[in-house]
Amino acid sequence: MKISLELDTRSKLLDAAIRIFAKEGFAGASVRQIAEIAGVNHGSIKYHYSSKTHLWRSAIALLFQQMEEAVFANEHLWEKMSSEEQIRDHIASYVRFNAAHPELLRMVMFESIVRSERFEWLSENYLRPFTDRALARTALAQEQGVFRTDIPALNLYYMNVAASRSMFFAAPELNERFGIDVFSEDEIERHIDALTKLFVINTKESSNS
Repeated sequence: MKISLELDTRSKLLDAAIRIFAKEGFAGASVRQIAEIAGVNHGSIKYHYSSKTHLWRSAIALLFQQMEEAVFANEHLWEKMSSEEQIRDHIASYVRFNAAHPELLRMVMFESIVRSERFEWLSENYLRPFTDRALARTALAQEQGVFRTDIPALNLYYMNVAASRSMFFAAPELNERFGIDVFSEDEIERHIDALTKLFVINTKESSNS
């Protein structure tokens, strides 16, 4: 029972930390506020996490783990898919993750602006490894004729990433100006469809033309 309660407290703290760090940034967030949102005793943070930095790193680690799991959820099926189908699945999974967890982009953006030691840790442990794999996959998709080849892989990758995230980052503005809920299932599907039309070359149409 004790182990279960401890895991539950850690989970509550991580969920609250993600919400607060994404809203206030590391500097603006306080551990007391996180504890209040989590509904746990303030002292439990020190018990489960040695410092505010440790809690922030744990929140980042959880989000990246969830992103990896989401983006590669269907990897075991890719060998049965065409190259185009794999990329379409990859894009759809990434968009769905960003819709479910816009906090990751916000936390990364805060640290990118500050360029703190946290950003160096974030870059070394998560951003570079993930980007290196994604760039390799982008270049392979270009070789396979799924992505256009007249745009450098680096530019194409970051354009894809920005487009995948932008709607959810701008959610308050889109809701205020156009009454659109970008987190609704219809809007997520519409965004996935738009991105695949924008970035993915229809290999069947290309071979028939």
